[in-house]
Amino acid sequence: MTRDELCLKLKEQKGEISDLTNTVWKLKRQYENSIKKEGVSVKEHESLELSSLMDSCSEQFKRGFPDSNSRQRLFWEQQELYANKPDKRGMRWHPMIIRWCLFLRQKSQAAYDAISESGFIKLPSSRTLYDYSHFLNSDLGFQKDAFELAKKEAEKNGLFDVEWRRYVGLLFDEVKIHEDLVYDKHTGELVGYCNLGDIANQMMKFDTAQKETGAQSLAKQVLVVMLRSVYGNMCYPLCAFATNTITSDFLYPLIWQTVDAVQTGLKLRVLFFTCDGASPNRRFFHLHRVGNEELVFRTVNPNEPDHYIYFISDVPHLVKTLRNNLSNSYSHNKSRTLWRNGKDISWMHVVRLFEEHCETSLYNACPRLTRKHVYLQSFNYMKVNLAAQVLSSSVANAMQDLCGPETEETVLFLKTFDKFFDCLNVRSVWEGRNSRNPNMNPYRDRDDPRLEFLTVEVITYLNDWEQQVNNRRGPFTKTQRANMLLSYQTLEGIKLAIHAISSCVKFLLEEGADYVLTNRFNQDPLEQHFGHYRLKCGSNRNPSVYEVRNVLRTIRAVNSQAIGTKRGNTQRDPVDVQTIDNAKISRRK
Repeated sequence: MTRDELCLKLKEQKGEISDLTNTVWKLKRQYENSIKKEGVSVKEHESLELSSLMDSCSEQFKRGFPDSNSRQRLFWEQQELYANKPDKRGMRWHPMIIRWCLFLRQKSQAAYDAISESGFIKLPSSRTLYDYSHFLNSDLGFQKDAFELAKKEAEKNGLFDVEWRRYVGLLFDEVKIHEDLVYDKHTGELVGYCNLGDIANQMMKFDTAQKETGAQSLAKQVLVVMLRSVYGNMCYPLCAFATNTITSDFLYPLIWQTVDAVQTGLKLRVLFFTCDGASPNRRFFHLHRVGNEELVFRTVNPNEPDHYIYFISDVPHLVKTLRNNLSNSYSHNKSRTLWRNGKDISWMHVVRLFEEHCETSLYNACPRLTRKHVYLQSFNYMKVNLAAQVLSSSVANAMQDLCGPETEETVLFLKTFDKFFDCLNVRSVWEGRNSRNPNMNPYRDRDDPRLEFLTVEVITYLNDWEQQVNNRRGPFTKTQRANMLLSYQTLEGIKLAIHAISSCVKFLLEEGADYVLTNRFNQDPLEQHFGHYRLKCGSNRNPSVYEVRNVLRTIRAVNSQAIGTKRGNTQRDPVDVQTIDNAKISRRK
């Protein structure tokens, strides 16, 4: 290099060194300010005791938990790191510890304070957690930041790795809330009025003007739309809306606006909608009827005209309604007189089996059949496991062996819908092998005989039943004949679930998926999500809109570490205790 080139090079290096020096001083000032704001001071004797305890137990703990990827090892290392910090204000907690602490604090602020202040373990301060839990605004409706966070969760779950993993479903349902108005000091608004987005709000204002009331109604329910992946563990609450009993005309624009945001913004592909059999949801499906279709179980995806979006009636809800239809047949409300093939399908057959061969007999023919299964009370009606255990092959086999021939149709009813639930509730790759139940194996072949059982045998069973009732001789009224069948809502839901889920299974296998788990098409994650709202309120089972907004914001930050309640009306998926999530958690600036 010439002398001029060397001088120019030296000048450039001096400028670069100056810039780096300024950056170092800037970072140092930020570090010192962070310590002042978020630091926690510890007494000297407490620090020495904790450090000596860590040093003496460290090697023994590592031998006890040799897997460096275990959560116990991570927790110990974080405690050890905190104890060895000369300045505790410089502690930087692992993202998974932050999520776990956010979830604990969401359960109970008082309990979290008691744990962190007890001295047994050290946890991030509430001030530190505040910045993580308040990364998103506490608001309902469509939020840009919430969708960006959903995209990060999709990437973390590998939904963009292979094309067929992009398929997701939308679960939507309403949770009952307490009518209340709360002043939000951050935004200066009153929280608690109905809010369904711009389009639906204009429709509500028009309805109010027509009624000439002029009063804005308070919300009685919150509609939550959740994104659930078919593959992976992503169950993310996308948006929520404060409603006053949602109707199909309000539901229609909200759902399709969500579909458009998911497909264009998140680059995911919506395959199905899942909801319960409430009348607004069924009317929403009927709005997509083309021509003289008898059963509307799919519609064309407007973003992908070559593909369909399928309508699924939640299978666990169907199992409960099936049990309720049977329990009201000659018993309880006596609103049904189920009859098929010349014989009654009666709940009294189940009662007789329990009283004669289970409760008073030395040999219990059905150990899982208890009084809470047979003599239903208000809360027992909500339990899916109680309904599934009554509609089981063990009860059917015991009834077939111990009761008379008059129970033949009840036995066939129990066996048919036991297999129906097993085929549509496949939860894991190994469950069928471990339980020795081939009906619970994952679907790997589009010609699987279980799909033929659902689409042919079950549908034929229901159609033959209806034909026999219509052809039954006698002076029966239209209402009496209808009571001899399952309710029309249940019949429609069963056929909807069978056709939609069978079509989804075949489609995914054709797209290249290795296997399909049918449990992924139900709305259990949404029911567990509602449990977080109710548990937050203590003895008050119905939260307010303000409380729902705050819990929703925290659950979005915690995501997969939000463990559902064990005593809910759905079965919780196994908790993944092996995976360590190192992804950074977003923080408020």
